[in-house]
Amino acid sequence: MSVQNSGLYGIWPRTTSESQRDLVTRIRNARSRINFFGLTRNFYARDEILPVFEEKGRTIPVNFYVMDPNCASRKDRYRLEPPEAAMEDPRRYTREVLRPLFDAAKRVSLDCNPNAGLKIWTYNFQCSFGVEEVDDAYRVMLYGHGKRGTESPILGFGEGSEFAAFFAGQVRWLERLAAENPEPWQSKGLAVRPLIEDTLLQNQ
Repeated sequence: MSVQNSGLYGIWPRTTSESQRDLVTRIRNARSRINFFGLTRNFYARDEILPVFEEKGRTIPVNFYVMDPNCASRKDRYRLEPPEAAMEDPRRYTREVLRPLFDAAKRVSLDCNPNAGLKIWTYNFQCSFGVEEVDDAYRVMLYGHGKRGTESPILGFGEGSEFAAFFAGQVRWLERLAAENPEPWQSKGLAVRPLIEDTLLQNQ
C-alpha cells in the first residue's frame, strides 16, 4: 500500500505547536464525537485548552480515557519513563490533570444537550499508544521506552482507511468495556470505570 492510499493526512516528528494547532482546530470543528485515550493526557487540562473541551461537551459527547492513577500498570509504565516525565507522582497527576477534568465534567453536566457531555474514565491496564478520535479522524502517538509521550511521532489518519478502522476498533473496545465489561476481559481483571470523587480524594 502506498502512502497516498493509506489515509495519512499528517505526520509530525513529536508534539509541536503545529501538531497542537491541528488538534485544537479539529476539536473546535468536531461535529459528532471526541474520544481521547492515553496515559495521562495532561495537555487537555491546560487553562487554554480545557474551555475548548467544555464548549464541545455541551453539544457532542466528549470522553477521556486515562490510566487509573493507583493501578499497578501505571507504576510499571513509569519505570520506563525518563526522569523528566512530569506526572509520575499520582498526587500531582490528580491535582493538575484529573481534578480539573473532573470539575469541568461536572460543569458541563449542568448545561449540555441530552446526548452530549464530558466524561472521564479510568482504565487499569497497559497502553502502547495514545489515540485521539475526532469524528472519524484519528491521531496516534506511541509510548516508547525511555521517552516521554510528547517525544513520539504523531500520525494522523483520515476517514475510510484501513488504518483508521483499526484505531476506531480500539476505541469501540474501550467503549464496550466501559458499558458492560464483557468476558474474557472481566476475568482478566481489566476495567474501564467512570472517574469518581473517591479516586481523587485518595491522592490528595
